Amino acid sequence: MSQSAPFPTRAHAAQEKYALQAAHSLRTQSREDRRLAERIEHALCATGYGALRDVEVSVTASIVILIGRVPSYYLKQLAQATAQADPEAHQICNDLDVVKSN
Repeated sequence: MSQSAPFPTRAHAAQEKYALQAAHSLRTQSREDRRLAERIEHALCATGYGALRDVEVSVTASIVILIGRVPSYYLKQLAQATAQADPEAHQICNDLDVVKSN
């Protein structure tokens, strides 16, 4: 009896979609979008929370996508607030997953 792979969850499918968009945006990303992504990455690191250093930031047309995993809803919200603090960020897509560590 062969074992089939489990169906992907909606969150997994969304993550794959954003990962593909992020890969595409790296090729088509404007200079301003790259600078915005860098500023947000630096701001996330400046929070002092190590988990936010691993957050991937992708920007396309001033739309910021946050991708990755954080250990709490507080850090998910903090990452979003940090990205929103940049005046050039027109929209935030917070696709961070909260994964409790054991």
